[in-house]
Amino acid sequence: MLKNIFPNKTRKYLLRIIKLDMEKLFEVYLKIFPLKIIKYHNYRIEQFIKNVSKQYDSEGKRMIDIGAENSPYKKYFKNLRYFTQDIQQNKNQTIDFIGDINEGLPDIKDASFDYILCTQVLEHLREPHKAFKEFYRMLKPGGKLFLTTHMCYDAHMIPYDYFRFTKYGLKYLGESNGFKLEHIAPHGGIFQVIARIFDTLLIKLFFERESFFYYLYIVIFTIPIFIFNSLCYLLDFLDREKTMTLNYECIYRKKFN
Repeated sequence: MLKNIFPNKTRKYLLRIIKLDMEKLFEVYLKIFPLKIIKYHNYRIEQFIKNVSKQYDSEGKRMIDIGAENSPYKKYFKNLRYFTQDIQQNKNQTIDFIGDINEGLPDIKDASFDYILCTQVLEHLREPHKAFKEFYRMLKPGGKLFLTTHMCYDAHMIPYDYFRFTKYGLKYLGESNGFKLEHIAPHGGIFQVIARIFDTLLIKLFFERESFFYYLYIVIFTIPIFIFNSLCYLLDFLDREKTMTLNYECIYRKKFN
């Protein structure tokens, strides 16, 4: 029925416009609908990085962002020296070290950095143990690793999506590679997981992602999604254990030999 309302040429034209203005539309969207309601785990990641920057952004320190892509968190670190790594160069040519951390990063010397930032990357690494060994090698003694990763989340960046982690797995990964886990916190509980399922259910059942009708669905159902997510946000305190969560944030410290 919707296909009859919007002819194919019209759909393609509108889709091009939507894609061109998506960043601007998303900025407006977040001014109307708070990130902590619409995408709670993204909000928690942002808050985690802000808190890290307040405590650790000091002159003379060196940080490397692993899997940095376009370095969305660099803006929070004005004082320390901020380096970037990724598997390929980005369009702005701002990646300092190019390589696969699964295979090691030989261009980076031992004990080169005070801090490592690794957000939403661990689940995409084929060899997380090897990655932690590299984190350990690159950090100075007593250096910190700031990491976030998924526990309950749909597959993305397919086929490069390999793992989901419990807090026990994250603790084991660190401790078995010379780190002490100083902080770990879930990003929401069961109600935030339910909200995520509700947000994406109809898309998974009926719409092709990045299609015209995908964006039309987002526009039409934004208000119902916002209302339901707000309810889940308010109810999430009832889940005290939060053993089913969207995401975890972690701070590891490299042990002194």
